[in-house]
Amino acid sequence: MATLLGRASSKCALVKSAPAPCLRSSGLAPRRTVLIPRHDAVQQPKQLRARVRSTTNEAATTVPLPAEAYKSADSAAGSIDGGLLELTKDTFWEYLKQQGDTLVVVDFYTDWCGPCKLIYPELVKLSHERTDVRFVKVNCNKSNKELGMGLGIKVAPTFQLYRNSVKVAEMTGAKIDKLTALVDEHQPPATN
Repeated sequence: MATLLGRASSKCALVKSAPAPCLRSSGLAPRRTVLIPRHDAVQQPKQLRARVRSTTNEAATTVPLPAEAYKSADSAAGSIDGGLLELTKDTFWEYLKQQGDTLVVVDFYTDWCGPCKLIYPELVKLSHERTDVRFVKVNCNKSNKELGMGLGIKVAPTFQLYRNSVKVAEMTGAKIDKLTALVDEHQPPATN
C-alpha cells in the first residue's frame, strides 16, 4: 500500500502541503508538497517534553510566581507584555493571597470561546486604565479544569472578583460595561 517516493515511502514520511495559490493572482507558483521524515516530526516533541521535564521540579508543592506577578500599584494592573497575567491551578491561590486587600478580577476563559476572544482586548485596555485593580486570566481547559469546577465555573467567560482571597462578586458573559460597573461598585475609581 505504500508508494515509493524516491528513497522514502509514504509510511516513513508525513506529507505537508503548502497553501494553495490565490485564484485571482497570476504568476504564483503551483501548490507543492513537502515531505518531512516521520522520525523528525516525532522526535522534536519528545525532545521538547524531555527538556521541560528536566527543568521542572516535580517534588515542589507550590510553583513560584514570576516577579512580574507582584507588580506595584504604579505599573499596569498585573499585565505582562501588554496582556493579562495567566494563572494556573498551582499559582491561583498564592497570587490572591499575595494581593491582600487589592481587588483582583479573574477572567475564566477557554481557548475555543468566541466571546472570550472578543472581550480580551477590552480587558487589557481596562487593566491599563484601572491600575488600582489587578486583572488576571485562568484558562479552564485541561490542567486547570479542576480549579474551574471547584470554583463553580460553568460558563465562559466568567469573571470573579476577589479581595483578601475571598470572592466578593461574580458575573458571566462578555459585557464590558457590566464588568466595569461591577468593578466600580467594589473598588470606586480614585479621584484626583
